[in-house]
Amino acid sequence: MFTQGRGPAGATIASRLSRSKTAPSVLLLEAGGPNADPQLRLLAQRFQTFMTPSMSWGYKTEPQAVKNGHNGGVVDYSRGKGLGGSTAVNFACWTVGPKEDYDEWARIVGDDFFNWNHATERRKRFEAYVVPENAEHAKYVEPVKEVHGSSGPVHVEVPSKWAKDVSFSLDAMEEAGLKINKDLNSGDVIGAAICPSTSSNSWRSTAATEFLQDTPKNLTILTDTQATKIIFNGKKATGVEANGKIYSSNKDVIISAGALDTPKLLLLSGVGPEEEITKHNIPMVHSLPGVGRNLGDHPFNFTLLQIRDDLNDLSQLADQAFAEAAKKQFIESGTGAYAQAYGIVIMAFNNATEELLSSPEFKALPPDVQAHICKRNVPVIEWINLAPPVPPAFDQTKTYLPACQVLMSTQSRGTVTLASANPDDAPICDPKIMTHPFDLLNYKLGMKALLKVLRSDAFARNTMSWVLAPRSDSHEDIMDHCAQTIATAWHMSCTAKMGRADDEMSCVDTDFMVRGLEGLRVADMSVTPFVFNCHVQSVAYTIGETAAERLIAEYALDG
Repeated sequence: MFTQGRGPAGATIASRLSRSKTAPSVLLLEAGGPNADPQLRLLAQRFQTFMTPSMSWGYKTEPQAVKNGHNGGVVDYSRGKGLGGSTAVNFACWTVGPKEDYDEWARIVGDDFFNWNHATERRKRFEAYVVPENAEHAKYVEPVKEVHGSSGPVHVEVPSKWAKDVSFSLDAMEEAGLKINKDLNSGDVIGAAICPSTSSNSWRSTAATEFLQDTPKNLTILTDTQATKIIFNGKKATGVEANGKIYSSNKDVIISAGALDTPKLLLLSGVGPEEEITKHNIPMVHSLPGVGRNLGDHPFNFTLLQIRDDLNDLSQLADQAFAEAAKKQFIESGTGAYAQAYGIVIMAFNNATEELLSSPEFKALPPDVQAHICKRNVPVIEWINLAPPVPPAFDQTKTYLPACQVLMSTQSRGTVTLASANPDDAPICDPKIMTHPFDLLNYKLGMKALLKVLRSDAFARNTMSWVLAPRSDSHEDIMDHCAQTIATAWHMSCTAKMGRADDEMSCVDTDFMVRGLEGLRVADMSVTPFVFNCHVQSVAYTIGETAAERLIAEYALDG
């Protein structure tokens, strides 16, 4: 078998298949390098790693209208490059999303194999969920043990050392009216919570460190080997071309290149919308209208308060000598400022308000989408505190509270298309951020609610000044702030979506097989039928585990 892609889905599939009882030969191709330097896995640097040129594809979006010309309208659209994929460069946040999202996936595709109960059993296989038990943290964290794995390869932790502002921020949110959710990964996501990290003892865990170490002899991994074309014999995929060489498969070709590069590879290979392929003079293999369509994501923006200096110690890291000494201390002993810097992110998921549910924008949505958003546990807004770090343009010697809003239940959809027939050219990525009227209203109502929380006495008595925020609650001021700060959470999804046979935009069936073709499967975030209401690396791992389970059963790989 052949797998293209080394992120959470691809690495999981390659590892599971190669370690099955019959030990089939598996070839894993990766366009980037090995990402072997352990200093690239410091959790304290989790918000900077994506800027490492060798570890990112450096993609940018087409100009987005919502930015109103700021920064040319362009948004960073980074994807991980090298072993581990985006798990090596993401913000290492572990959220699995609401139970209802998995059940909705199962309903949409007509297969209970994808529901919450089945997904939870798979997640328990690969998860090693660690939360230190102590009285200080018990008020905020209490995992529902029945839904978590304890001995899987993917390390997930709440670090034992907390910065000063963690308790302050959670207490302030509770005082402002939000409930404390002691386990946002139980399937119940609503409320303010500690977000675990994909890390172990404050070292980042990646798909490569967890699945591609000590590999069996029947798994071959080739780095710096970019697949540029899928090879077909009629309608059957027989291999790929990479670096000018043909790699053949006598079973399946599995594409796990992510929601941007999977549609790019399919289009370059002649699979996708006919008009998109023929305009680049690429020979048609199979017309599939949904390839590269339905691109969804989570927009987010950034608000910043200056708070009392005694509420955290991060400003000391602005001293380069101190920061280098702290880094050295952590690498040598696992202690010091680097052991707790940016170790905790606080998230608050909020469901829809009556104002949103009674709006014309909501009522214009399809009935099944309305029904899903109305479920008590499905969020429409996420707020994040304590992350990301303050941009360099601000005075680094001061103490800040970053607060972000992330849009959930998004309805805007964009495209991934080809710039040319040259595989070295980046894809054209146009997520069409907040072009749907529902998303626009949801954003504005969410920002008003966030500003109300940040102005509450719980935060106000500790706030020195507002550094970056809308000037008022008016539509104009909120949208001006949006234009200046809007980005995406890099949760690209849905560009080769799974669906039923009568859905003309579906690209894969529930066995992950590309519709109308043989021997070609897609298993990554491109197959989700909607954008999951979480930070999606957990979903990508689950997709890999699910696809591996299907393949092992189909080919009787466990005897």
